[in-house]
Amino acid sequence: MQATLLPPGTSAPDFALPSTLDGPLGPQDRRGHPLILVFYPADWSPVCTDQLTLYQEVMPEFERHDAALFGISVDGRWSHLAFAKDRNLRFPLLADFEPKGVVARAYGVYRAQDRTSERALFVIDPAGAVSWSYVSPTARGSRSERGRTMRATRWEATLVLPVSEDRDHIQGPGEAPVTLVEYGDYECPYCGEAYPIVKEIQERMGQQLRFVFRNFPISTAHPHAEFAAEAAEAAAAQGRFWEMHDHLYEHQQRLRVDDLRSYARAIELDLDLFDKEFEEHVHADRVHEDFLSGVRSGVNGTPTFFINEIRHDDPYDFETLLTALNGAIGAGG
Repeated sequence: MQATLLPPGTSAPDFALPSTLDGPLGPQDRRGHPLILVFYPADWSPVCTDQLTLYQEVMPEFERHDAALFGISVDGRWSHLAFAKDRNLRFPLLADFEPKGVVARAYGVYRAQDRTSERALFVIDPAGAVSWSYVSPTARGSRSERGRTMRATRWEATLVLPVSEDRDHIQGPGEAPVTLVEYGDYECPYCGEAYPIVKEIQERMGQQLRFVFRNFPISTAHPHAEFAAEAAEAAAAQGRFWEMHDHLYEHQQRLRVDDLRSYARAIELDLDLFDKEFEEHVHADRVHEDFLSGVRSGVNGTPTFFINEIRHDDPYDFETLLTALNGAIGAGG
């Protein structure tokens, strides 16, 4: 039987768990300041790794609001220490290890059948109460369970930066009945897997689909992703964004600076201009703007898709994504 997620307004249970810092930590140590608790199933798993490295990327945003973040899983402290070092995570990871999952149970996010926690978020206000709580819909078993989870938390991720013909990279007509927005990372292997799927869907749907790509480089996990995104934007400044976009995904294992320059030559860019803009990071602000718009829209890993401004939380295999896109057309957007 699935535990009940602690709802907003509930007093957050205190606890003291071993951490990657010098001593145990719990919500009581942050009383008077906002706190974000991030429950996740396991160190080293691909989705959790991307999620936590993303949070490290946006720590300046949390700190701007005087908020701290604690990561919590059922792994032991030694696993946490190795994982944090490998992923360059500088916020504390807490070991809900013994008794296994006792804190996850208290917050209603323990998966007894797997002996792990759900992927869940809790925002604790300065007074120690839950002000917002959420369980990832992809963590639950059936689609109906996922729907109940979303309704229970009363939250739906939507695109905060509307698609604009003036700023966005777009393929397909503006009057298409459905728009697919992807936040992607050129070095992310999952984005690499999604790349031919999107191509096939574009071919199948034709003029019914408008496709938009936005940058979301998770540089703590993918060290070449930021430069690759800047290279794509430098190509865009010369009217060749999609040629560079395709080159980058088709050569994901070769994204060093020399490789990026060779791709610029291959698509016949003005190399002097490309080199100048790349060396001066002329397009870094644009990449950062895309990234922050993704964070504020609920992007928590790559790739993340939005269909007519609503985040797509189901898988992105060809059949599932195509069905969702056709469903959006049928629903009138």
